[in-house]
Amino acid sequence: MSLVRRIAGVRVAVREARTRTALRALARSGYLASGLLRVLIGVLALLVAGHVAGAHADASGAFETVRSITGGTVILVLVAVGDLALALWLIVQGLLFRHPHAVEKWRQRSVYWGRAVVYVVIGWTAARFALGASRSDSVEATRAATRDLLRVPGGGVVLGLVAGVILITGVSMVVVGARRQFVKTVHLPDNPGPRRFVLVLGVTGYVAQGASIAVVGAFALVAAVTLDPGRAGGLNQALTAFNESPWGRVFLLAVGLGWIVAGAYAVIRARIARLG
Repeated sequence: MSLVRRIAGVRVAVREARTRTALRALARSGYLASGLLRVLIGVLALLVAGHVAGAHADASGAFETVRSITGGTVILVLVAVGDLALALWLIVQGLLFRHPHAVEKWRQRSVYWGRAVVYVVIGWTAARFALGASRSDSVEATRAATRDLLRVPGGGVVLGLVAGVILITGVSMVVVGARRQFVKTVHLPDNPGPRRFVLVLGVTGYVAQGASIAVVGAFALVAAVTLDPGRAGGLNQALTAFNESPWGRVFLLAVGLGWIVAGAYAVIRARIARLG
């Protein structure tokens, strides 16, 4: 190999390394942004449990709250950029993932890409709110889409399948948390104290998020079976329904605290996540 080619190869390698380093930094910022979002959703859930007027325990409610504070629009832009960068990183990781068994390879790729879709949705929603969208617009758009879907032949089946995916996702998160399977995606501290602290945050966060997401899926499944679009809704509608009874309020308080813990874990994960 000539000296010129070797130099060119070194330059390409350095450029790729810099790009991957920059992308890693943006991906970690995505974890940080999602962590702050989870904390805010948890706080809003506690406010819903306390019957505070105007509190909405979902991403739209959180984004609307952020926008109302000084510099909120800038924060929303940073959240959008961070989450979209994290989504891009997950897509790339899925493409680069290799395994001798095809089933395992595509299973793991689907996990990467499924998580990427979630962060794309969150990032896109943050961008929309930064540009002036409102929570009422978002909620009405969701309800209108559900109504239109239930009006077409087979729409109930499609909604049922979507609800099933959401329900399975929630249950899977509970299992991941209970079995501590999330440790594969982070570098746990060597010191027993911090290590135990991270594990407690991870288990609590995954179980709380999984339980609330499963509830959303269950509500959507009921809407598909009854063909009632009013029963389908987001996280806020699902959690608010539990606020009508004392035990439901206890569940809502637990979920709110769990989301706050999940946010704390995500902030820590921004530092200790395995990124390739």
